[in-house]
Amino acid sequence: MMNEIENKDYLQTLISLKQRVLQAQYNSYSAVNSEMILAYLDIGKIIYEKTKTGWGTSVIQQLSKDLQAEFNGVSGFSERNLHRMKLVYEEMQENATSPQLVAKLHWGHTSLIFSKIKDKVKRAFYLEKAQTEAWSRSILEEKIRFDLYANYQRRG
Repeated sequence: MMNEIENKDYLQTLISLKQRVLQAQYNSYSAVNSEMILAYLDIGKIIYEKTKTGWGTSVIQQLSKDLQAEFNGVSGFSERNLHRMKLVYEEMQENATSPQLVAKLHWGHTSLIFSKIKDKVKRAFYLEKAQTEAWSRSILEEKIRFDLYANYQRRG
């Protein structure tokens, strides 16, 4: 049986180990998320290039079905999301947005920002703030709806 000092030391060690495992899990998730975002950008690039050579909506529909069948249980390959991947890729090319900045966020955050905000400075503001302040998607939607960017501009 542990005495009080050993028990306290054990509890501190246990807390420390739990924190380390949680940090490792978070780091792993972040790395996987970043890789998936970069894959989505690659998919967007390929779809963008193929639509320039004649691919239409029916081909993207079929691509969506085939990807969903191949990666059963993996979300993200809906027709709508494939179009978003293309949109994000196009917008990044036109506005010189860094893939690394985009890869730091969840895809839902990225697609929301790119679909709602066209101005590149404003978009960069929301990409940066969402990442540095760890906003949930609902918080991000609220910040966009109430135009946090304009409020920052008025204060600055």
